[in-house]
Amino acid sequence: MHGIHIANDIISKARQQGKVKNAKIIVGEIANITISDLDKQMKNFADFPYEFQEEKAIVKCECGYEGSPKVIERQHDVVLFECPECGKTPEVLQGDKVILKSVEVE
Repeated sequence: MHGIHIANDIISKARQQGKVKNAKIIVGEIANITISDLDKQMKNFADFPYEFQEEKAIVKCECGYEGSPKVIERQHDVVLFECPECGKTPEVLQGDKVILKSVEVE
């Protein structure tokens, strides 16, 4: 159900721009849906071509670490991660969202 909501939101935003010829979607490495799962939902509902781009996750921790997080577990709509240096929960700087990057219209 979660993936359907995300796909429909992206499709709706794209269609607001006009008759869609193509859409580019950014999926963060630690977003609450994977590219594979989102693609399955988009195939069911989108009547236009689209492409995905993965955005690497970057986090910043109070211990001074800045870089890729350590992913502990990925569930259906939750990603658990920590600082690979100290094990605390870091601040996410990028890579945790799904973004409609661009839409090409007729």
